[in-house]
Formats: sequence, C-alpha cells, structure tokens
Amino acid sequence: MWISIIVFFAFVAIFTIGFRYTMVFATRMVARNIERLHRTTEAILDTKLPPNEWIEKWNRKIERLGNAPSDLTKKEKLKLQAKNYSLKRLNSLIEYYKNSNLVEDEDTRFIILEELREIGRFWNKDWDRVIRI
Repeated sequence: MWISIIVFFAFVAIFTIGFRYTMVFATRMVARNIERLHRTTEAILDTKLPPNEWIEKWNRKIERLGNAPSDLTKKEKLKLQAKNYSLKRLNSLIEYYKNSNLVEDEDTRFIILEELREIGRFWNKDWDRVIRI
C-alpha cells in the first residue's frame, strides 16, 4: 500500500514538473514569435521593402534561370508569386495589428495600420520598383 502511495506522489511530482516546463517552453515560443512579428513590422516600416526571408526562395529560383525567352516568362511568373506571397504576409501583419493588445494605444495602432496599408498599395502597384530580382 505504501508503495502505491509513493508511486502516486512521484507521478504527481513528475507530471507537475513536466507541465511547468512545457508551459515555460510554450511561453518562450509565443514570445519569440511576437518579437519576430514586431521586428518584421519595424523593418518593413523602415525600408518599405519586404523582408529578405519572405522573398529569398524566389530570388534563388530566379537567379538560376538564364535569359532565354522561356526563362523570362518563368522569371515573371516567379516575380508574381513573390509579390502575391509578400502581399499575403503583409495582410496577415495588418490583421495582427488590428486585433493585437500589444500596441501602445489606438493612435499608434492607426498609424501602423495606415503605413502598412500604404506599403501594401505601393507593393501592389509598383512591385518591379520595390524589388529588383
């Protein structure tokens, strides 16, 4: 009987410790994700350009292509894919800032959203000027 009580308390202790460290790990992951979102936003607002990690996949594919007519059409298709992907990611940032509690105040939220929307319009209209792939 004593052995089963000791096993039970050992199980509770191990479960409690495991749960605690799982929560610490999950909290760190969420904090790292939020920090990345805010750094990405800051970089976009500063440069008016998409972050390199958003477009590097298409850059590598385009660099491998030559200057043949068929390659030029592939390059244009890849540029369009990079544009659509970047605009989609920008829209997800806009949605994040619409609902985030991690914005200083409503005036700041309004400014960030307006600047991100303006950048989105600029990317949509003049993608070739935005990025030189």
